[in-house]
Amino acid sequence: MNFSVHFDDLTLERLNRAVERVGLSRNRVITQAVQEWLERNEEKDWPAALKQHFRNPAPELGEEALDFQAWRAALPDQNGTRW
Repeated sequence: MNFSVHFDDLTLERLNRAVERVGLSRNRVITQAVQEWLERNEEKDWPAALKQHFRNPAPELGEEALDFQAWRAALPDQNGTRW
């Protein structure tokens, strides 16, 4: 898609110096700049594993869930306090 972008004179001068220095076209530098900006500023999505975790209302029933109850017997008694 083509569209116009208008820069002030100082920005255009800086862009022209930069493209001469790096050997890329102005369009390529602008495209890279926009892509990098989008990468930093786009809304990020949650990791798939975390979305799956919150999708399951009872994660303790899942096959991959850790059975923390099995660990209680191995813990030392803390002054008679039970969990």
